Amino acid sequence: MRFKPGETLFKEGDEPEGIYILEAGQADLLFSARNGHVKPLRVVQSGQILGLSAVVGNKPHDCTAIARTGCRVGFIDRQSLRRLLDENPSTWFDVLRLLSNDVNAAYDDMRSLVNR
Repeated sequence: MRFKPGETLFKEGDEPEGIYILEAGQADLLFSARNGHVKPLRVVQSGQILGLSAVVGNKPHDCTAIARTGCRVGFIDRQSLRRLLDENPSTWFDVLRLLSNDVNAAYDDMRSLVNR
């Protein structure tokens, strides 16, 4: 899939349809603060996977992803991902590593937000 700058990959609160692999380009992650204002969270680079925690956690997206530049994005739908994980249990360790990286990035994001 290709996204032009400003196009939305997914929205905060939407049910996840699958995961997005940012093959080329950059995307902005945004979140809604409690006061209703939309705030930038971080810029993601090519090679990153988006939406994994929402799919694995079976919960709505916790942020919005918008193409910052022109992006080429791979997509794996929820059912295909689950089938892949069921057929290859060792892949769960890769998923856990990616989710751990997301948690660490969230901590870094919180540190930077405190300093704004």
